[in-house]
Amino acid sequence: MKNISLLSTLLLLICISLNVSAQVPDTTLAGQYEAVVTKSGSYKIYKNVQKIKIEQLWKNVKDSLKKERKIAADSKAQLQKGIEEIAALQAENQELKAADSALNKLKNVGDTTLLWGLVILLGAGIVFVIYRSRSTVQEVKDQNERYEELNTEFREYKSKAAEKERKLARELQDERNLVDELKGK
Repeated sequence: MKNISLLSTLLLLICISLNVSAQVPDTTLAGQYEAVVTKSGSYKIYKNVQKIKIEQLWKNVKDSLKKERKIAADSKAQLQKGIEEIAALQAENQELKAADSALNKLKNVGDTTLLWGLVILLGAGIVFVIYRSRSTVQEVKDQNERYEELNTEFREYKSKAAEKERKLARELQDERNLVDELKGK
């Protein structure tokens, strides 16, 4: 019994929700016009329209027109901005062409002489840097040779010192053995 009442309550709620969702009004201008016409009363061949409904429809029409005009004005402003950008880019293009023609004038003999002078100056700078680096390389080689000599001398000194240490250790052990023999007898 309890299940049947629960089931019937659930079905009732579903039917109500479907009915409410089916009654969503159409908010387009055409839908609003149709709603005004269908809900208006009739007298012979004439329709009686409530003033509030027609005023609301008129307000919505004006709002829609205002929105469309704003979109049109924005589009026109963007178009004008694009035209101005095109004109600016064309002017910049003309400037670049003028600069290119000025660059072509570099073929003049005086400019060529200046260019070759700069090339020679740069070449002399490179030669100077190479000379300085060679002298630095020679100094590094000399330092490496001195290091190798010192390293060799140090290894020889270490080996002699180790040999001396072993010799002294043997002599010390011999003396200790001698002392132990003398004490032991």
